[in-house]
Amino acid sequence: MLKPILLKKMVLLVSVFFWTCLSVSAETLEGIVLRVVDGDTLTIQVGNASHRIRLSEIDTPEMDQHWGDEAKAALVAKVNGAVIKVTVVDTDRYGRKVGKVWLDERDINRELVREGHAWVYEDYLFDDSLLEEQAAAIAANVGLWHLPEAVAPRRWRTRCGTLDFSDDVKDWKAFTDARK
Repeated sequence: MLKPILLKKMVLLVSVFFWTCLSVSAETLEGIVLRVVDGDTLTIQVGNASHRIRLSEIDTPEMDQHWGDEAKAALVAKVNGAVIKVTVVDTDRYGRKVGKVWLDERDINRELVREGHAWVYEDYLFDDSLLEEQAAAIAANVGLWHLPEAVAPRRWRTRCGTLDFSDDVKDWKAFTDARK
């Protein structure tokens, strides 16, 4: 039988090995933020090339939606003009790189959820712990969660122009309450 200390070292070694393998296979971009388009999209300069980045796993309100301006302002305050790293996970149908944005050791995507500026985009979710961050933001009534008219952006995009979203808000809150 393995001693507990030896077992812990083996687990750590295997974890580091797999993390290294995964990190090597993922594309990482490092560049300066030129422009924040909205709460979940920005443009960075990497060398002579610019890249449009869509933050992964989150969805912020559209610019014509309640809290759209606030979500954009939050992202501007965090990263505009800063040198960031993006761990790219995909390219979307619009040609944008989709990824997690890092400012030093800060996970900017997670911060936007934690502060109530973004929904977790469950259709594209890799990290289930973001759901806990969202639940905490809802419970604390922070950011967009204090708005009675908070509507998930994916619903807004499909029903844009509809003025009464009260059923969506009730459905969303019931859904999140049921997940607790």
